[in-house]
Amino acid sequence: MKKLLIAGIAAAAFSGAPAVAAEMPLKAAPLFDWTGWYGGVNTGYSWGRSRVTINNIATTVTESVDHRGWLASGEGGYCWQPRGTTQVTCIELRYDFPRERSRNITINIPLTTENTGDTTHIDPFLIGPHFGYLTDMNRTMWYLAGGLAVGQVGGNSTATTTQTASGSKWEAGWFVGAGVERMIDQHWSWKVEYDYVRFASGSGAVAMYSAPPLTRVVVLPVGSTASFGGNASDNVLTVGINYHFGSH
Repeated sequence: MKKLLIAGIAAAAFSGAPAVAAEMPLKAAPLFDWTGWYGGVNTGYSWGRSRVTINNIATTVTESVDHRGWLASGEGGYCWQPRGTTQVTCIELRYDFPRERSRNITINIPLTTENTGDTTHIDPFLIGPHFGYLTDMNRTMWYLAGGLAVGQVGGNSTATTTQTASGSKWEAGWFVGAGVERMIDQHWSWKVEYDYVRFASGSGAVAMYSAPPLTRVVVLPVGSTASFGGNASDNVLTVGINYHFGSH
């Protein structure tokens, strides 16, 4: 009797083994949950344009300025992934540094013998949502980004008379972008993102030139001004790595 009982238990165990084995791959498959806080760093390159306007009372001159350069950035935010879905929504704050500066350009001032050497800079924070869709067992998120751009626009101008003007101003604008982020393990991920940033149209930061020297006849008159960073726009391409505190 005992031998028959043992044989029956063994047969039941072996008959159930294939079903258990068939379920194991499904239970072992890594399904990532993106809900939680995250933070990370990026590096990349940016390029764009802005304006310099010189107003010497009698006339106004406006020139476009190209600006470009390598950058780094820090970012952080929070993601929500509703249970059982492949949709993710994140709110993110990112700051790009250092300030992106233009090359120096020369502007000739009509009705005077003056030339000015001029540069501009922009310095953005990007704040807004990411709307993502998950593929590859939730490992990869394809997303669209957009929201508020806030930062300083400004610049410097120096005339041949050594008259100078410099200033900066906080302005608001907007950005749109797209990217892809993929989990490396349960917490680390890499990402690639492109963003177009546009600050509000306008004159930018306005500054008055210093008083003209007494030894010159043809100078920038008292009250002449320069404005920097008008209609500033930027293209930003970054690669980075994030740590997700709550993902599993």
